[in-house]
Amino acid sequence: MSRRMAELLGLALRARKVAWGYRAVREDLRRGRAHLVIVTEDASPRLRREFEVLCRTKSVPLVVWGTKAELGLALGKPPSGVAAVEDPGFARLIGQVVGSGQ
Repeated sequence: MSRRMAELLGLALRARKVAWGYRAVREDLRRGRAHLVIVTEDASPRLRREFEVLCRTKSVPLVVWGTKAELGLALGKPPSGVAAVEDPGFARLIGQVVGSGQ
């Protein structure tokens, strides 16, 4: 797991700018609060396709990162296949970290 990614997710969570889990992320997308969606590498193909379509429809970037266990660990929550970042600044930083492979 990328230490930098975990740090950024932890900071965003403490700032209450992260939603995790299927229902919460769908609701964030519906309400226009999501600025970045993270889907894990081990998420089901159906879940991945569904969020790819939703993100494309809402023009929200989607990144594939880590495993459910790693995402849960980074957030200090139970394992989850999807999370949304609600702050544009955190979303930009996390997108850069994923893009650079840090």
